[in-house]
Amino acid sequence: MNTPLLEVKSLNTLYGRSHVLHDLSFRLDKGESMSLMGRNGMGKTTTLKSILGIVGPRSGEIYFDGEDIGKLPTWKRMRRDIAYVPEGRGMFHNLTVKEHLLMAARPDSNGRTSWDFDRVMETFPRLQERLTNLGTELSGGEQQMLAIGRALVTNPRLMILDEATEGLAPLIRQDIWNVIATIRDSGISTLIVDKNIKALTKLCDRHVVVVKGSVHFNGTSAELQQNIEKVESALSV
Repeated sequence: MNTPLLEVKSLNTLYGRSHVLHDLSFRLDKGESMSLMGRNGMGKTTTLKSILGIVGPRSGEIYFDGEDIGKLPTWKRMRRDIAYVPEGRGMFHNLTVKEHLLMAARPDSNGRTSWDFDRVMETFPRLQERLTNLGTELSGGEQQMLAIGRALVTNPRLMILDEATEGLAPLIRQDIWNVIATIRDSGISTLIVDKNIKALTKLCDRHVVVVKGSVHFNGTSAELQQNIEKVESALSV
């Protein structure tokens, strides 16, 4: 069996006495796209933060390309070629669009620069028109484009997107889905938190549904369709 790019084994994460993640496990193979779905408060963002080391799990293991990264600080995990697009987009109030991109740009751990400033401009022509604007002056959709572009110029092998299209207009959401498809097709693995089952089924190879911090469903798009009632029930309010 091939070594997965990301493997999460029996994660248990607590906030004080509140037990959020319960023996949560899944794997993401190289070049694969995976969705992470669940209602609000079910542990999706905590899962991402546990993987990145922003929140420390009480127990469990996290492997990236076969390496145990569970004890590494966040910055060392990111230097393994992981990029994170956080919920809220994380704009710096004093940086322009161009400065956001130039500040983040770096080659991957092997010195490659498949994604650079020019390629991001080709992918997001709207940002070309906003280069001198502050990141906080952009619309929500433009901020998401910039957040994704900023992640891309770090030349990741894995991109993690939290609430990829939350609060965006339908046409802008479709633009974001198209860009994520382009990212996937370029060979970057993606882990996407979102609620749009239809879009995620088309885009992603595998799906994990979390209910109360535990894996409720883990399977391919075909398996998701075969269990659609179970999945929709888990996601309904």
